[in-house]
Amino acid sequence: MNIAMISYWSCPLTRPGVLKAGGMNIYILNLIYCLGRLGHKIDVYTRTHKKKDEKLITIHRNTRIIHLTSFDINSYEKRIVNYINDNNLKYDLIHSHYYYSGLIGCSLKEKLSIPLVMTFHTLGVMKKIYLHINDKKRIEHEKKIARCADGIIVSTKLESHDLIRYYNVSSKKIFVVSPGVNHNIFKRYDRNYSCRKLNLEEDKKIIVFIGRIDPVKRINLLIEAVAKLSKIYPSFKNKFLVLLIGGDIGSREFWKNKEVKKIRYLIAKKDLECCVKFIGSQPHHLLPFYYSAADVVVMPSIYESFGFVVLEALACGSTVLASKTGGVTFLIKDKENGRYFKSENYDNLSEILWELLNDDKQRIRLGNNALKSVRNYSWEKQAEETLGVYKSLL
Repeated sequence: MNIAMISYWSCPLTRPGVLKAGGMNIYILNLIYCLGRLGHKIDVYTRTHKKKDEKLITIHRNTRIIHLTSFDINSYEKRIVNYINDNNLKYDLIHSHYYYSGLIGCSLKEKLSIPLVMTFHTLGVMKKIYLHINDKKRIEHEKKIARCADGIIVSTKLESHDLIRYYNVSSKKIFVVSPGVNHNIFKRYDRNYSCRKLNLEEDKKIIVFIGRIDPVKRINLLIEAVAKLSKIYPSFKNKFLVLLIGGDIGSREFWKNKEVKKIRYLIAKKDLECCVKFIGSQPHHLLPFYYSAADVVVMPSIYESFGFVVLEALACGSTVLASKTGGVTFLIKDKENGRYFKSENYDNLSEILWELLNDDKQRIRLGNNALKSVRNYSWEKQAEETLGVYKSLL
């Protein structure tokens, strides 16, 4: 099968946590690699990283990432059509990721007369509900794409229900396919070994956040929680370290970011510069060591469509403390393989965080159960199920 994938929003090769890159990048990169290994040919169309820096990168003998110049969505769609015609390419199916790519996919579907599969990854209506950002134009675009697409792949049943409820999508065109995790990379390592590898103090209580520095992640709740613990237990301040892993800290633009400024101000206001550190996005191969070094991995997001960080942390046997929201609810069973705190409530977050940091037995039990709970998540399984969706539409 020959598949054209559209990833207009971000190049799949961009490191998660940098710029616009996040879980969607992880999703696309692993999907195309596994589909390629199954013998199918995939071309991913994405934007150039720099102006006029068009290039083709082969990541597998069957898988190519094609960077094309874009001034806007319309010009980009025309550039794809020209590239396809110039190179005499034939595709069986289009798979678009995120709504920008969906708009391009709808146009290509009509011009190429082939089916369109859509994966939204996140919906504008969720931003309206949780962040009170009412992007009417985006929501209308998403409704149009949902009508145009022949099939829509979602990560959870909750996302399926949202599409049916808010976008009036027929359940017949929705397919639930769970993302995976690479167990060869994300696995448990000895905590002390991990600390030494990362030059972290072994005697500190280490709290880790991994993700984009974005308002939806609610990093401020974590800062408020540790500030409260430092006030109640003065000695705690010398015994813990919070690592904020995400963003390109070597870039001037990062430090100008509104959310980064807000968090830095809060850290300074609470006098926590000693123990809360921005360390930036980290190479993929190092993340398992951060998960393993962490006493607790905290995911305070107000909303997560799936929660890749939670899945990776569970695969490393980490103790995860998360807000009960979105796709995370399909990964964590409270007090079995992780813990929940009340969303938007830093008092509750601080209470449970303190409980976990002082209960080694509970952390060990949760970590062991975490490993067992995600054994069946794999990218190979996801690729095979996605392929099944493709075949059903041809």
